Amino acid sequence: MRRTAIWLVAVGLGVSVVDGDSRAAVATSNLTATVQQIDAMLDTWRFKDAATALAALEKTAPNAPATAYLSGYQKFLTGDYDGAVRALSVAAQADPSNPEIRSLAELAKAARDAVKDYREERSAHVIVRYAAEDAVLMPYARDTLEAAYTALHDDLGFEAELPIRVEFYRSPSDLAAVSSLSVAEVARTGTIALCKWARLMVTTPRALAYGYPWLDSINHELVHYAVSTLTGDRAPVWLQEGLAKFLERRWREPAGGRIPPPMEHLLAKALRSGHLITFEAMHPSMAKLPSAEDATLAFAEVENAVAYLYDKGGMPALRDAIKRVGAGEDARQAVAAAAGGGWPEFERGWRAFMAAQHYRTFPGIDIPTTHVRKANAIASGRNPAEEDALSSTLKAGAPFRYLRLGNMLLRRERPRAAVAEYEKGAKAVGSGVRGDPSANWVFPVKLGRTYLALGEPDRALKALAPVQAIYPDLPWPNLIAGEAQLALGDAPAAITSLRASLATNPFDPRVHCALAAAYAKTATRPAEAVIAREQQFCKQLGAE
Repeated sequence: MRRTAIWLVAVGLGVSVVDGDSRAAVATSNLTATVQQIDAMLDTWRFKDAATALAALEKTAPNAPATAYLSGYQKFLTGDYDGAVRALSVAAQADPSNPEIRSLAELAKAARDAVKDYREERSAHVIVRYAAEDAVLMPYARDTLEAAYTALHDDLGFEAELPIRVEFYRSPSDLAAVSSLSVAEVARTGTIALCKWARLMVTTPRALAYGYPWLDSINHELVHYAVSTLTGDRAPVWLQEGLAKFLERRWREPAGGRIPPPMEHLLAKALRSGHLITFEAMHPSMAKLPSAEDATLAFAEVENAVAYLYDKGGMPALRDAIKRVGAGEDARQAVAAAAGGGWPEFERGWRAFMAAQHYRTFPGIDIPTTHVRKANAIASGRNPAEEDALSSTLKAGAPFRYLRLGNMLLRRERPRAAVAEYEKGAKAVGSGVRGDPSANWVFPVKLGRTYLALGEPDRALKALAPVQAIYPDLPWPNLIAGEAQLALGDAPAAITSLRASLATNPFDPRVHCALAAAYAKTATRPAEAVIAREQQFCKQLGAE
């Protein structure tokens, strides 16, 4: 929440408030109230009311720095970054030492520079800005956002006053530049998307070696947008993140569902030890927690809090809690009241609910973190590749010699011999390599792909199943499983696996090639335009 500094009123109008000059004092008081009202409207994304009030202010005080500041703030929130920079420059000249003006001006400049060469596409409720090399994201982003908007409208009664802006940035460092986070905070916690200043700010999956669940992530940020709008931005971080995590897959499946294995693993450990992340420690942002593991655990906790509320009263309970917070009620009391009691009772029930899920740990699991590609790899425009995701730890370790030898044998068209080497590598990893997630999946992936090439899709699926169970958001196991299912004649199962791969890394041409083939073989064949789109991406990305 931002608040315009009152100094703008006096400095901007040049009003001298002299003792005895009651008319000047009244004028200043009225203008102060108007400025604060407009600022509050912008803070709470009441854009239509703010536009009307600001238009009136521009008539009565056109040359006031207060007017310039509010105009710049409005333009910044609505995506006119050039206009925001110009207006904020005027305001800054009146008081160059004011940190509020300087901070917003710097953010506006960073946003302008980040998207200066971007393309823009619109749908019914969203405006998406993206770099040319990320054009493959657009059809899936639009479909996901529109489906998510419909779900949020039905579930929570959310309606956006203006089209929702979404911006895909080329790298996490760009995300840091356009937000209030530092590069170190983004890197430490693996933050790849934010909802702030009335827009969804998203890192392209192209920037990450593994990709990431980008479709669920943009829906996660859209939930934040909805909750901020519905509560007047009064919801604290723990409730915001709990709702966003609980509803992030709502665009594609019913609310709820089991949390991902890495989150389950960390929460099971924390419940046993009693070392949970407090709600206070989550403020002001999950991105400011000490580590990616702490952030993952915090998300697991608050998702369970909202799941418990949903278990008590369904979607009406979530609506009730949001409405209460929007009316100014304390969030803990609001949630507890929506559940039918007080906070101590809710907290006891929530902890019992988490325990009743019987979360388990996964021996040997490593918590995936954000694996950002090197800057030169991102700048090259080259698509993410599987080899980019292999860590230096693995490459320096003993199991890597089996990987190198297996790859060499494959290139020499000796797949059976390659399988033997990959199996040796898998055993070596199983005997004690830790601290390296890539070591846990690379050999099953290599085995799955080689079995598939040998015409043994059943063995490929068997090799991949353990990795899919523990790391469901890795793209390659899902891709190869989809190809294997397609080879077995199960096109519907193949589509499910391939869509899961695409939802993490849409830049692999094989995903689109296989999807086009699978769509063509289903009884509920999609529109020809959809098949043609996948065929186009298959050729286009394969040529890059």
